[in-house]
Amino acid sequence: MKKQNLFFAAVAALVFTSCEKTEIKEVEKIVYADQAGSLSLTFDAKYGDSDFELNKKYPYQLINSSGTYDMEFEFSRLRYWVSNVKLIDKDNKEHAIPESYYLVEETNEIAVQHLVNGEKYPATKREEVTIKDIPSGEYKAIKFSIGVDQKYNDNIALTAGELGSLNGMGVSDGWMWFTSYKFLTVAGTIHWAGGTPTSKALSWETGSNALFDGGEKAVELTAPLKIDAQNSGKITCNVDVKELLSATDLPWVNNSISQNKKDLMIALRDTFLSKSLTFKEASSVSVEAN
Repeated sequence: MKKQNLFFAAVAALVFTSCEKTEIKEVEKIVYADQAGSLSLTFDAKYGDSDFELNKKYPYQLINSSGTYDMEFEFSRLRYWVSNVKLIDKDNKEHAIPESYYLVEETNEIAVQHLVNGEKYPATKREEVTIKDIPSGEYKAIKFSIGVDQKYNDNIALTAGELGSLNGMGVSDGWMWFTSYKFLTVAGTIHWAGGTPTSKALSWETGSNALFDGGEKAVELTAPLKIDAQNSGKITCNVDVKELLSATDLPWVNNSISQNKKDLMIALRDTFLSKSLTFKEASSVSVEAN
C-alpha cells in the first residue's frame, strides 16, 4: 500500500511539475513579445547608377555659365557622422535613441598627424549601423542628424556612442588639432578628361556648431515598420556621391571647402541632405529567420 501511495505521489509530482513548466513558458513568451528590438540602418553609397568605390575615376559633366566640361572625380575618402537618431511611431510619438553617434565611412588608410609613432588609421568601409534596445512598436519614419551636437563637438574628450578623441574621425580627421569634429568629409582628386592642367586635389569638409542646426534628415517610410524582440527592422538609404558634387558649379575653383568658407559648407551640407541622401527601402525581418 505504501508503494502504491508513493507511486501516485510521484505521478502527481510529475504532472504538477509538467504543468508548472508549461505555465512558465507561456509567461516567458508573453514577456518576450514585448521586449525591445533592433534596427539595421544602412547607407548604400552610389555614384549615379554605379556602386561607389574608392580609387576609381568616375565621369562627371560640368555645366555652368561658362560652358560644358568633361571631368573625372577619383575619391579617397567619404566619411560622416550620423547622430541623434529618433524613431517616429504610428501615433507620431518620437523615440530618441540614447547616445546614438555613428561614424559611416569609406576611406583609404589615413596617417594620424598628432601621434608621433607613425600610427595610421586603417582603410575602412562601414555602411551599416546596428541600433539596439528600440522600444517595441510600429514606426513610420526616422530622423537623424549629420554631424555632432554642441555638447560633444565642444569637448572631443567626452565619450558617447562612437564619439571620443581616440575613436574614428576624432583620432584621424578633426578640426584645429582635434578640438571639434568634422561632420562630413569628401576627399580625392579632380581630373580633366582632356586638356591641362590635368588634376587637382579635392577636399570638401563641413563642421562647426552653427552648421549642426538645420542638419537633420527626416525619412518617411512607405509602410510602418514593426520592431520588437521577434522582428528586427531594416532601413536602407542611398547616398549618391554624384549628386553631392552639385553643391558648387565651380568644383575646380572650389576644390577646397572648409571652415573659412561657411557658405560653401552650408551648400555642401544641404546638398547632401536634400539630394544625395534618399530613402531606398525598409522591411521587418523575423529574428528566427536571421
